Amino acid sequence: MCPFRPRHFAVVIAILALCSGLNAQTESDSSISRLPQPQQIQTRDPQLQTPSTEDFFRSNRTTLFPRNFQLDKTKTESTPTSLYVDPHYPVGPGDQFLVNFWGRIEDAIVIQINSESKLFVPRIGVIEAAGITYQELIQRLTEKLNASLKNVFFTISLHRSREFNVYVLGDVNRPGAVNASANYRVSQVIEAAGGVRPTGSRQFIELRRKGAVIRINLLKYLNEASFEPNPFITNDDVIFVPHLTKFVTVTGSIVQPGTFEIQETNLLREIIKKMGGLSVYADLRAPIRVSRLMPNGERKQLRVFHTVENRGSEQGYILNDFAVQESDEIFIPASNLLIPSKAAAIYVTGEVRTPGPVLYQISMTVEEYIGASGGLTSRADLSKAVVYKADGSQERIRSRMALEPGDTIHIPEKTFKFWQDHLTVVTAFISLATSIIVFSGR
Repeated sequence: MCPFRPRHFAVVIAILALCSGLNAQTESDSSISRLPQPQQIQTRDPQLQTPSTEDFFRSNRTTLFPRNFQLDKTKTESTPTSLYVDPHYPVGPGDQFLVNFWGRIEDAIVIQINSESKLFVPRIGVIEAAGITYQELIQRLTEKLNASLKNVFFTISLHRSREFNVYVLGDVNRPGAVNASANYRVSQVIEAAGGVRPTGSRQFIELRRKGAVIRINLLKYLNEASFEPNPFITNDDVIFVPHLTKFVTVTGSIVQPGTFEIQETNLLREIIKKMGGLSVYADLRAPIRVSRLMPNGERKQLRVFHTVENRGSEQGYILNDFAVQESDEIFIPASNLLIPSKAAAIYVTGEVRTPGPVLYQISMTVEEYIGASGGLTSRADLSKAVVYKADGSQERIRSRMALEPGDTIHIPEKTFKFWQDHLTVVTAFISLATSIIVFSGR
């Protein structure tokens, strides 16, 4: 039997110490694995259950949050995070947010606002998200994370916006439900419903939200590039496009030709300004022609000059002081002096329903460009129509003529002389009288 020596005793002591250390490490690991789960945090005081970053660091783990909250980086198609989100975007149930952590914590989680407008962050707590904007939510979430995780860096972004149905009713081409996202504005939803009909209002659209009515003015949005009259939509919104009431029609050389409702102003100079102003083709020397419906059912022609100098000794009104009336038809003439253009478009001006540029296509004819501009009006004189070439020359319109980018098709207005009007009436009367005599003779 081998005698027990002092060096054997030292080896035994070292083995016992090593075993004791392993047991202590096992107990430490067990205590970390018993951290409260997300459902326990919701039912207890979050301040008592939040782990400190020092406990996390001592555990030698690289992730802190439960697996069901972590981003699956293999599914990149499920992360349609926008490059830019408006700070005033109204958050709501269904919105998802991506939080990326780096530094001593390497993790990424996706969190979502629930049906009660609460945003739960595992191991951190709950944030109230009812009635707040994206900017306010980011601020609250940042404060919450900074208070719980020390010396940890993170970024927060919108991961996926919620989707829901919005009802678009009234004078639109396809009324009914439209599936939309919360980052859509009213104009986008109306466009998805087929757009506003020619008889529909663009200035007094109603956004009905939780008993309140918000006025939408798409004309102001288009001409002033202001988002104030074109807000974001949200759950349970109803958009109603009413019929036109008390309006005038403005055509010719104006940026946004069409109808204008005169409920707020009836001054012609302000109406022109609100419809985008005069186009570059407007003839400031020629008078604006106004056709006004009189009480006897006939129409009276009025002339409105831009300045007193333009009027001279002629009879007419001055633009700054002229007030329109309901059912007025206003035509702003174009100048024959056109600036050569190299734009990839054909411009159609004059007596067409929607004057303006039409994208150039080598196979399109003159008739097709006129059709793309809404067709001719009742006052169009196609026999005197001309094409102003991009080089400054002028040609009469003919069938199948060649057009080039920058050319302008101009359709002038018919002009009737006094004796021509009476001749037409007399001719019709003689024809009717002849027919009566013939039938009486039988």
